[in-house]
Amino acid sequence: MPVLFRSVSLSLLLLPPLLATAAAQDALPEIVVSADLTPVPADKVGSSVTVLSGERLRADGFRTVSDALRTIPGAAVSQSGSRGNITQLRIRGTEANHLLVLVDGVPVNALGDGEFNFADMPLDDVERIELLRGPQSGLYGANAQAGVLTIVTRTGRGMKRPEFTARVEGGTQRSADVAASARGAAGPFYGAVTVSDAVTEGFNVARDGIERDGAKRFAFTAKGGIDFSPQFNVEGFFRQSNRSHDGDPQDFVTGLVYDRVGDGLRFDETLGRVEATLKLFDDRWVQSAKWSVAEQYQEAFEAGILSSLTAGRTETFAYESTVYGDTAVLGGENHRFTLLAENRTETYRFANTFLIGPDAAFWNEGQSRETTGLAGEYLLDLATGTTLSAALRQDWNSPFSDELTWRFTLSQRLGTTGARLHASIGRGVTNPSFVEQYGFTPSSFIGNPNLVPESSIGWDVGVEQTLLDGRLVVDTTYFHSRLENEIVTIFLPTFESTVINADGISLRQGVEVSATWNPLDWLSLRAAYTYTDSQDAEQLQELRRPYHAASGSATVHFAERRGRATVNVVYNGTMADTWPKFPAERVMLDSYTLVSGIISYDVTPWSTVFARAENLFDANYEEVFSYRASGFAAYAGLRVKLD
Repeated sequence: MPVLFRSVSLSLLLLPPLLATAAAQDALPEIVVSADLTPVPADKVGSSVTVLSGERLRADGFRTVSDALRTIPGAAVSQSGSRGNITQLRIRGTEANHLLVLVDGVPVNALGDGEFNFADMPLDDVERIELLRGPQSGLYGANAQAGVLTIVTRTGRGMKRPEFTARVEGGTQRSADVAASARGAAGPFYGAVTVSDAVTEGFNVARDGIERDGAKRFAFTAKGGIDFSPQFNVEGFFRQSNRSHDGDPQDFVTGLVYDRVGDGLRFDETLGRVEATLKLFDDRWVQSAKWSVAEQYQEAFEAGILSSLTAGRTETFAYESTVYGDTAVLGGENHRFTLLAENRTETYRFANTFLIGPDAAFWNEGQSRETTGLAGEYLLDLATGTTLSAALRQDWNSPFSDELTWRFTLSQRLGTTGARLHASIGRGVTNPSFVEQYGFTPSSFIGNPNLVPESSIGWDVGVEQTLLDGRLVVDTTYFHSRLENEIVTIFLPTFESTVINADGISLRQGVEVSATWNPLDWLSLRAAYTYTDSQDAEQLQELRRPYHAASGSATVHFAERRGRATVNVVYNGTMADTWPKFPAERVMLDSYTLVSGIISYDVTPWSTVFARAENLFDANYEEVFSYRASGFAAYAGLRVKLD
C-alpha cells in the first residue's frame, strides 16, 4: 500500500494540467525589511538576501520553518532525529550561534549556547522570512556574524476586509495538526491572532529498538496596533509557544543512540514587543522606541526524572532615528542617515540534579551581563542606479571585551541589461555564551571567563540577472570569510574539558546560485545550489556542513486554477560529523535526497482539500550521527478561508 500510494502521489504531482489559464507571475519582493536599519527596496539591497513568503511556503506543502529553510542558498539544517528535537541552522559554513534570529524584531537566540533551536517551529503565523547573509554586526551587533534571519508574523494592518483561515490535517505516525488565524483592521485599529497545535507519535530515532519518540507543540501569536494619526503608531506583539518531545541518549562507550523510556525535553518560550513610531516633517524624520523581551525555559528528563533545567531572559531597549534628505549635486541623490542606540540585558540560570555546593548556588542565583550598543548607517541612492551604504557600530560589553564592527554594501544596476551587481563586506562578532564563560557541570566542563568574542571579516559579490521580461531571475554570488579567535573545546589531563580561543584562521568560502523561472503561465520553477568549503584552523572540514547542497521545486496550476500541485526536492551532500564514543572519532554522513509534494483542489471558493507527502521515496538518512531521520509520511486535510 505505501509503495502504491507513493507512485500514485508522484504521478498526480507531475501530471501536466490540461485546463490551465493565465496566472500572475511570482514577483520579487518590493521591500526588504532586514537588509538595513530601515526597510529598503529589494533592487537597492547590496547584501545577499533571500525572502520567502509564508503564504507561498504553506501552499507548497511546508509546515515548519526549518523545512522551508532547507531550500535557501547557503543554509544547512541539522535535525537530531524526530520532530521537536534539536534543529540547527548553519549559514555559509559557520556555526549555528553565528546567526542572529529575530522573531518580529525580538532576539531569540538561547543564552546557554547562543543558538536558536528551530525544532518544530510552525509556519502558520509567518508572513515572511528573510535570510540576510554575510557579516551584519555593523547593524545588529553580536551573533550576526554569519547573517540575520528575520521572521515576520502576520498582520492585519491595511486590510480592507477581515480574514479568517483554518487548517486541519492528519496522517502517518498518528499525527494531527490544526491551526486557525484571524486578522483585520477597523478604523485606526488592526490586529492578527494565530493558534496552532500539533501532536505526533513519531518514530524510533535509534538505529535499533521499537520505542517511538513522539512530540507535541502549541503556539499562540498575537500582533496589533493603533494608528493614532498618519504620523504616530503604537504596535504590540506577543508569542507563546510550548513544545515537548521524547528522545533517546547516546551510549558513552559505543557512541550510538539507544532506546530509553522517559527521556525528553519540555520547552516554553514567551516573546513580547511594544514599539512606538513617530513621523515628522512630511515623513523625513522617523523615530521609533522599542522594548522587547524573550524568556526561554527548558526542562530535561532522563528515564522519567528531571535532570536539569535552564531559564534565560533577554530584555532590550532601543531607540532609532532616521533622517531622509535630497540633493541635486550629481543629478539627483537621496540620502538617509539612521542612528540606533540599544541596551540589552541577559540573565541565565541553570540547575542540575547532580550539581551541589557552591556551584549549585552560583547557577541557582543566575548570572547576568549587559551590552550597550551605538550604531549609525548612511545610505546614498544615486540617479545612476547606484546605492551605497556604510554602517558602523560600537558595543560596550560586560564582562568581556568591547567590539567595533562595520559593514559596507553596493548595489549597481548595469544599464538596460537587466543585470544588477551587489556586493558587501563587513566585520562580524559572536560573543561567548554563558556556558562557555562559566561552564555548566564543573566536574566535567570548566568555563573560561577570559574568552574574547569570535570575529571575522567576510565579503561577497554577486550578479542578479533578470531575463525574458521578468520571467527568469538568476542570482550568482561568491562569498569568503576568515574567522579568528574561534572558540573550541579542549580536553585536560584531569579528564575535564574547557574552551579556549584557538590560534590560526578558519576559512569559509563558496558559491550560491538561485533561480526563479516562470516559463508558462501555469508553471513556475525554483532552484538553488550552494558549494561550501568550510575548514577549521587545522584545515579539517567543519562538522555537519556539506560541500554540496541543492534544492528545487515545480508548481503547476490546473482546472481553471482550482487545482495546484508542487514537488519539492532537497539534496544534501556528504558531510563530516563526530562519532561520540570514547575516544571520539570523525565519520562521514552519507548524502541524501528528499522529495516532498502537495496537491490541492478548491472545492468551493472558500474551502480547499489537499494531500501531501514527505520523504516520498522513503530515503534512509541521518543528519546527526546515529539519529535516524523520518521515513515516508503522508497527510491529508482541509483548508478554509473566509474574507
